[in-house]
Amino acid sequence: MTKKFLLLLTALIILIGCGKSEEKKESGTTQAESYESIQLEEANVQLRYNFSKGDKLKYKLTTITTSDESIKADTIINTKLYQTITYLFDLEVLEVDDDKTADFSVNISSVVLDANLNGQEVKFDSKAENTNEEKLKFIEYATISNSPYRARVSSRGEVFEVTRLDKMIDKMVQLQPQAQQLTLEQKSQISKNLSESALRPMTQLLFRELPEKPVAKDSSWIKTYPAQMSVFAVENKATFTVDDFISLDGDKGAKISADLSATWTGEKKGVEEGVNYSFKDPVIAGNGMIIFNIEKGFLKKAETLTSIEMEVEVKAKDSTQKMQTSVRSEKSTNKNIVEML
Repeated sequence: MTKKFLLLLTALIILIGCGKSEEKKESGTTQAESYESIQLEEANVQLRYNFSKGDKLKYKLTTITTSDESIKADTIINTKLYQTITYLFDLEVLEVDDDKTADFSVNISSVVLDANLNGQEVKFDSKAENTNEEKLKFIEYATISNSPYRARVSSRGEVFEVTRLDKMIDKMVQLQPQAQQLTLEQKSQISKNLSESALRPMTQLLFRELPEKPVAKDSSWIKTYPAQMSVFAVENKATFTVDDFISLDGDKGAKISADLSATWTGEKKGVEEGVNYSFKDPVIAGNGMIIFNIEKGFLKKAETLTSIEMEVEVKAKDSTQKMQTSVRSEKSTNKNIVEML
């Protein structure tokens, strides 16, 4: 269940990057930092990324995940996770189309993991002298570090596609104890899975999507998308608002807040293969703050928080045909901090 929660958290973060309103004070530096308000001469301004061939960008992405899971049956099993992952990105604009869509070379030059699982420390640094055994243990991080790939990004910040993952796949295969020869079809499928489940969502965090129309102070726009969480079909709605226009080292900037709400449908109670389940209403919330440089056309900083709570009661017969009941609950949060270096 933990993996499913974290996958959903990733999806929600991409939507707004977004916790509950009362949690905003906890989200850290971006929301605590003060900026000088400015007045714009124009009534409305268009928010767009400004890509030029040869541009080089560096970003640091810090992802902080917490998960508190418990299973109550004859005994109680608690699992607590606190995890921080820091990625360093080097990007270069290779080409810019007539419609301002840019082709980027992207390299994750460093990945550092610092986690605590039930009191046990887990660490990994891609720049350290790691053995093959250590690389295999943390293959998802060893694979993506220093394996450049390509990304196509629109002037509104939408990451259309992530391609050229051959080097990553070769690394992944070579790290296996018994390396196997993959067919072109297998490589294509692995590339698609790696792109859609990890690299495109992570790259999207560096390019928050911007509104189609020009905006003024207090302008809002909404983005919605469906998601599946266990038995629930979830409709997520992210509301973005231009809170202020600000000065960023002499440039014009926009301070944008984001809030997430969600509605769901689905049968909370049911039977599947002789197992009776009963879910409580899921709780999904999020908020965030985005700092965008209007004049230069890039994301300066973003900090977002998403939280999910879920509980299910399961009843099933054991090997002696005696009915057993267990209750599984989990609270998960995911905070993403993006900083331009």
